[in-house]
Amino acid sequence: MSEELDALILKTATRLFGEQGYAATSVEQIAAVAGVGKQTIYRRHPSKESLFKTVIAELGNSFLRAASPSAEMVSSDPLQALYKTMRMLLDLILSPETLSLSRTFIAEGWRFPDLVNHAGAHIFDPLEKLTCTLLTAVSRAGLLKAGCDLEETSQMLATLCLGGPHQQVLFGRRVLLTAQDRDHYLDHAWRAFMTGILATPAPPPSGNRDRR
Repeated sequence: MSEELDALILKTATRLFGEQGYAATSVEQIAAVAGVGKQTIYRRHPSKESLFKTVIAELGNSFLRAASPSAEMVSSDPLQALYKTMRMLLDLILSPETLSLSRTFIAEGWRFPDLVNHAGAHIFDPLEKLTCTLLTAVSRAGLLKAGCDLEETSQMLATLCLGGPHQQVLFGRRVLLTAQDRDHYLDHAWRAFMTGILATPAPPPSGNRDRR
């Protein structure tokens, strides 16, 4: 029951923060919509800021749980593991929940810089680290050209595969609405990028035919 209540509070807070923004959302509103007492929330989260930070941390954790490939997959085919991770993350960053919270950061980040820094530490940094870890596995398999800066390259890969589409949707463009659209985009972005960093030509990605 306690875990269900925790999940209800976070789900409600996530929706309201995304719909109304941080400043316009109060703990009282969250409690009313969730159907719980205000003190029930305060016993778990001592302030609205603490609750919002928990929402952000949980969003980042959910990304990692959903997108991190198994150790067996990374060991047997690190390039395919990297592709599948990018494809899963593309769906996650374009989800309505992620987009609504992203708009909150953009609209109110200048007023609450600590919250933006928290989002960086719990969402962006872990995803960049995951991408770099998988690209390192690709490098150790001998598949990358010599002299490739792994950290810089992983950041550029994430920007092309994830950051670009995310930014376009935030600006209101109706792009990559279907799974087929996203498969098509990622396949082309993947081939273009891998042509520059792989020691041998990139094989056609098969993630859209064999998703986890």
